[in-house]
Amino acid sequence: MLGLRKNYFRAGVIPIVITSLFLIYISPSANAEPTTILGSALPGTGPIAITIDSSGNIYTANYNTHNVSKITPAGVSTILGSTGTNPREITIDSSGNIYTVNQGANNVSKITPLGVSTILGSTGTNPLDITIDSSGNIYTTNFNSNNVSKITPLGVSSILGSTGNGPHSITIDSSGNIYTANYNTNNVSKITPGGVSTILGTTETNPREITLDSSGNIYTANYGANNVSKITPAGVSTILGTTDTGPIAITIDSSGNIYTANYGANNVSKITPAGVSRILGTTGTPLGITIDSSGNIYTASGNNVSKITVLNAPAFTLSSSSGSANAGSAISSYTVNSTGGAIASYSISPAIGNGLSFNTTTGLISGTPTAEASAVTYTITATNTSGTATATYSLTINADPTIVAAEAARVAEVARVAAANAEAARKAKEQQELREILALIPKIGELTLSLGETTKSLYSTKCVKGKTTKYVKSGAKCPKGYVKKK
Repeated sequence: MLGLRKNYFRAGVIPIVITSLFLIYISPSANAEPTTILGSALPGTGPIAITIDSSGNIYTANYNTHNVSKITPAGVSTILGSTGTNPREITIDSSGNIYTVNQGANNVSKITPLGVSTILGSTGTNPLDITIDSSGNIYTTNFNSNNVSKITPLGVSSILGSTGNGPHSITIDSSGNIYTANYNTNNVSKITPGGVSTILGTTETNPREITLDSSGNIYTANYGANNVSKITPAGVSTILGTTDTGPIAITIDSSGNIYTANYGANNVSKITPAGVSRILGTTGTPLGITIDSSGNIYTASGNNVSKITVLNAPAFTLSSSSGSANAGSAISSYTVNSTGGAIASYSISPAIGNGLSFNTTTGLISGTPTAEASAVTYTITATNTSGTATATYSLTINADPTIVAAEAARVAEVARVAAANAEAARKAKEQQELREILALIPKIGELTLSLGETTKSLYSTKCVKGKTTKYVKSGAKCPKGYVKKK
């Protein structure tokens, strides 16, 4: 099978006896679906490898009973067909034909969708893994022979090329180049379609499983080093990231994220293309790993298959990007619409106060603000195991309208009292001025009489002209035409 569709499990060199298979969903976090039993004990025993078709049907290679089981998405289990002795690995072609590499018989079985079983062809000694190209040719890693077998759709078997010591796992790129993880020599072999073998690059200790991405980069799960190696097409080797204990199997999603089944820790690690590692979820004791088109992870363990639903990264929107509320009144802010993976929790920055609170489960602001406040822009962050998403909300707290009304009334009353006091003062002033004027009237009369006497004494000479009389100063002559009178 092509590298990105390499959906089958590897168990290792040591034979493993398994008695039954249950398909169990184990949620990796509180946000995932609850644990369920997908299928009951299988008719076959010793399931050691697994694959999945485009319809979601599960197929297991049953090491002890030398057959293949099929489990529908509804959990109905049947025996699809028989295999050679000790089927160790399994794969599927685009027509739904199943192939198993039979460790105890050194051959490959083919089972049609109708359950017709045949031996397709022979392999080298102790074949441990299998893959298929786009033309239907089958390839196996022969652990004891240190080589790769090729079997055509017509069943013609040949040795394609040699490998390093102890080829444990195999994959193929879109050009038909074969890659093997060599367990004993800690490296990866590349074999061209023409059979030319080279060492592509080195790995860490005991590379147990292998996969590749759409750019041709090779990844190995290093069982003895608890990490994943990345080898570029040019052969440059680096450590992509760490895993938990005993990474025994590996797969990759369409975004380039790597997943390993960790035999010694009963869990699955996820490593991003940037090398960030985390534990995705728990399993039974895993022997292999695969991924479906929806990104769900499956691991095969001694007695069950665990399914981990991989959450999409969170995404959400707010019904409004801004709002306001009145101090002293309960706030009504916004609604949250989640458009991505299930959200585990929310956080807010800066910290919220002023009588308000933030719900980390719902992402909502609530409460009754206690004081007026200018606009503050808050960043709300949603988080789940696959990432984060953010949105902003600007909140303004207006003054309490009852306080505003009371203040306005107080100001109006102060103004009224001030105006009344001013009017009273004005009237009092007018009255005082009037009293002062009235008090001056007698003095004015006296002054007038005094002035009259003074004038009379100064102008004592009387001058008469007909009926007209004038007074001039004492001793002065009368005007012309006037006659002085005594």
